[in-house]
Amino acid sequence: SSKVVGDLAQFMVAQNLDAKSILDQADTLPFPESVVQYLRGEIGVPPGGFPEPLRTKVLSGRGLEPIEGRPGAQLGSYDFDEAAEQLRSKYGKDVISDKDVLSHALYPQVFADWKTYESAYGEISSLPTDLFLNPLEEGEEVEVELTPGKQTLIRLVSSSDTREDGTRLIAFEVNGERWFIPVTDQSATSSGPAREKAGEPGTVGSPMPGVIVGIKVKVGDEVKEGEPVATLSAMKMETVIPATASGKVERVLVNIGDKVEGDDLLMAISS
Repeated sequence: SSKVVGDLAQFMVAQNLDAKSILDQADTLPFPESVVQYLRGEIGVPPGGFPEPLRTKVLSGRGLEPIEGRPGAQLGSYDFDEAAEQLRSKYGKDVISDKDVLSHALYPQVFADWKTYESAYGEISSLPTDLFLNPLEEGEEVEVELTPGKQTLIRLVSSSDTREDGTRLIAFEVNGERWFIPVTDQSATSSGPAREKAGEPGTVGSPMPGVIVGIKVKVGDEVKEGEPVATLSAMKMETVIPATASGKVERVLVNIGDKVEGDDLLMAISS
């Protein structure tokens, strides 16, 4: 529940909302997913009950039914052996532990996203947290223990300017042996043309800066006002973005992984 409080507080600050505006616009505001899940009853019923009419407006605006009673009582049985077999078939027998199976059971999408990340960057659990979060500067070196008892000295030699294909050539040394590897410069797109802004009837805009992590519709789909059409990750929370009108999706201007700013146009709906 503390995450729900934090997510809602950040959302209100980012959108410049107060209690009255939250209640007045509850059926259309793109609340963080954790807030919607809480109001639906997915983490249980609070001792004092749910705030009304906020809860009813949020759920009705999204076409959701509340969960009555203990959420866990409605869950079906889970076959851990079958799940383990499927995960090991997909990712490899030697890389899926019992802990991985449990992680997947609890957070299936987070687990899948992490395995996708690992497939691109390899096994990185042995990297120190500060090195994972803060890249090396040119000339800087660090010693890491990639395997028990074996120290590896890594030094960043140079990073080229961004090339036409959006990559940089990175030169680095591993225990004195020089390596060269191209990497995609994720910031290269920041100098591109500005995105269109939302505001016209039927346009769906980003409620705040973030990264698009889910697109739930495609051009030609029929949607209803309040129906989830995209998911935005921002400030360590995920926000489900609802349709602003009922009608047909005419344009989708973003892809999963795109960075967007507040009010950037994500899609357009014709009524």
